[in-house]
Amino acid sequence: MKDDRIDVLFFERPLVDLKRYAFKIADALKKMDDRLALASVSLELPGNEDKTNMDHHYLRKEIRDIDDFLNRHAVRMIVFTNPRIPDMEMILHAHRLGIKTVMIQEGVIFEGANINEVSASNAAAALRFIPKTLSYFWIMRRMCRYDGRSYVGLLKDILRKKHNVTSIVAHYFSPYLIGDYVLTMGEYWADYYRNTMLYPEDRIRVMGDHDLDGFMFHDEKEKAICYVATVMVEDGTRSRKEFNEFLDAFSNTVDKKTKLYLKLHPRSNEQLYEKLRDHNIEIIGQGELPSTTVYVGHRSTMLARALYESDNLIIWKFPNEKEDFFEQFASFTVSSEDELKAALKKTDIEHCTNEKRHEIEKIYWLNPRGAIYSAAEMLYEYLIHESIRIMEGQYHENSD
Repeated sequence: MKDDRIDVLFFERPLVDLKRYAFKIADALKKMDDRLALASVSLELPGNEDKTNMDHHYLRKEIRDIDDFLNRHAVRMIVFTNPRIPDMEMILHAHRLGIKTVMIQEGVIFEGANINEVSASNAAAALRFIPKTLSYFWIMRRMCRYDGRSYVGLLKDILRKKHNVTSIVAHYFSPYLIGDYVLTMGEYWADYYRNTMLYPEDRIRVMGDHDLDGFMFHDEKEKAICYVATVMVEDGTRSRKEFNEFLDAFSNTVDKKTKLYLKLHPRSNEQLYEKLRDHNIEIIGQGELPSTTVYVGHRSTMLARALYESDNLIIWKFPNEKEDFFEQFASFTVSSEDELKAALKKTDIEHCTNEKRHEIEKIYWLNPRGAIYSAAEMLYEYLIHESIRIMEGQYHENSD
């Protein structure tokens, strides 16, 4: 790497998430300025088959001394996608060393043990299903020692406030462990970042939804059902038994002659869906979401993309599950086989409307310039200047 320096460091945990945004932004940044030195930190390294414009990749476990690593490589900016405990540790060190930080919203902001907000009420489930939760407490202890703060005091804050542990941790330190800027998927999310994560109004920018880059509207939709998979079983937030109950209901309800698409998540375990193989099914791994008249799903950012295609959205809600963000846009929310049968019976697979498209665009903006390109443009501007202007073409209330 040029002079062993890093101009922009992308910090992510799963490699698959790094591929979703960082590799693409790196490509755009290199086209803007091929002198930039780019690198990533993640839990695993990309393989030889992974094409990337990064100059180097580092394993998180190999970075023993964060300050030494950041200083040795003269890191100028750190980009992250989630306000998780490991991300906040890196931000803490960046703030101390005067390194610029930018957060990029990667998906829907849910409450849950494995996503952005973790409530004390589901701590038992977190410990049972997510081994990394224990490591998070160790990281918090390390952060307190580094910053000269009381670890016991932080634990007391968590037990007292109980709700949204990531926000509690972020605001326990001074300055807050948030990015200098946050780039959101749509103007809707500004309230969350302003009121919950306490980003100043002038530090919020809209880049759009990178999953919508290159999206083309289809006048003719295929008369079919598309199930949009999530990774709740893979991540441990739902048991295999609960998920199989859904699959049994779904398999029993969908006519075997009806065209059925299974759109997998990048981290999906395809073997979970064996009982659907006797249907008229087509499984899509790395491909685009198909344009169909009906969609079925749970908690997935991809449902926003589905709502650009059709208003016919059915949400399956699991037992004791908090309200799904997409329920407000769903035609039906169901939690039993009988309810699913009734919902599909009332859903016209022959036709669909797109009346929710304007509303969903405020949440997941289809940026005509491209979300990835706009994100790269804003990162590059902040790298060489002290602020990010509101770019021409950013979403505003009268956008078409």
